[in-house]
Amino acid sequence: MLVALWGTFNRYSDAKLDGYIDLIGHTILPAIAQEDWEAAASAFAQLSDDWNSYKRIATFFFDRALVNEADFSIARTKHFIQAKDVSNSTGELGFLTQKFAFFHTHDSFHPANIF
Repeated sequence: MLVALWGTFNRYSDAKLDGYIDLIGHTILPAIAQEDWEAAASAFAQLSDDWNSYKRIATFFFDRALVNEADFSIARTKHFIQAKDVSNSTGELGFLTQKFAFFHTHDSFHPANIF
């Protein structure tokens, strides 16, 4: 049963995390580079809203500290975009992209992730 639940979450999680990484790389970062702050804010709001739904499930499978780090990064990025700060926005989005990629290594089924 545990393996089946973890496998289902793993597929769901991979799709979500890949979607966040694609949204950042193909939509949000290019909008910031062009200083199209409305498009960047809109796309980032979509990511943030979806993340808030996803993390309710992810907290059962990931270390809470990892989820909190992503939450803090999302909050910082939101404020950097609102401040129209190109440098800090892109830097924080780079960190967030790496954090989402890091989640992939922690959602696989092995004893270290169970205990």
